[in-house]
Amino acid sequence: MHSTKKLVRLAVSGALAVSMLLPSSLAMYQAKVKADALYLRESPGGEIITTLPQDTMVAVLNNSSSWYKVVANGKEGYVSSEFLTGSLTTDFSLGSAKIVCDTTVNFRSQPNTSSSVLASLRNGTVVSVTGVQGGWFKVTYNGQKGYVHPDYLSFSNVQSSGSTGSSGSSSITPPSNSVSYNGSSEKRAAVLEYAAQFLGTPYVYGGSTPSGFDCSGFTSYVFKNTVGSIPRVAQAQFDATTRVSMDELLPGDLVFFGSSASSISHVGIYVGNNQFIHSPHTGDVVKYDSLTGSYASRFQGGGRVIFD
Repeated sequence: MHSTKKLVRLAVSGALAVSMLLPSSLAMYQAKVKADALYLRESPGGEIITTLPQDTMVAVLNNSSSWYKVVANGKEGYVSSEFLTGSLTTDFSLGSAKIVCDTTVNFRSQPNTSSSVLASLRNGTVVSVTGVQGGWFKVTYNGQKGYVHPDYLSFSNVQSSGSTGSSGSSSITPPSNSVSYNGSSEKRAAVLEYAAQFLGTPYVYGGSTPSGFDCSGFTSYVFKNTVGSIPRVAQAQFDATTRVSMDELLPGDLVFFGSSASSISHVGIYVGNNQFIHSPHTGDVVKYDSLTGSYASRFQGGGRVIFD
């Protein structure tokens, strides 16, 4: 009799332990894939969008059924709940999302409605989502970190309808070994604003998407989605753009670094006041840095793409 009761207690405690791995409420929270690979689907049991490797972090938007609605790597979809486990990790890149509201939504300093408002974001504004905390999305916008409630963010069709300046994008064929765009100063502002949305995005070698960038993957992605396509790698970007000195740099110009003009190893985007934004190296994230120290000594020139 005692052994039977002991088995019952063990079974109950085991079930409780499993149930505690994932929250039972419908509030948004973070989780990770515990299977070797997990299909992200368009609908419960529907067409496959992509495959999520083991330990991929996701934001769970709805867990009201055995198919959870989640966001992973900038994509919304559904996964089978049995292959997710809870996680305490709050900082992880979810890609870009856009504000969806009637007019504006509050961008707050903390994940609650009592915290101070950092800014009011208009409908359609694109932001970089860098994690989940307290049922809110952690967000970076224009270099500022804060929080937006999940009711006002969408990851669907971000590039086509939410990207600043993307409607005017075009592929530019380099004439006479140069890349140029004859536009207004609004183009420079568009480049800087778009680039800032990816602050906090991790460096990934060979990466050229919001899930992770290398240096030239970042610059090529920003320009492709604002003023026009430029070559993919740093040396080719250097060779294809019009040279300007450090004193001649304008916001939106590219800045190149290396041991010589024929050995360019790094690139970023100048933002003004001797600062630039870039994806530095493995273990780091997209961030602002100063054109001083080793960057100043390795500077090989600016590259102009936009001509006002």
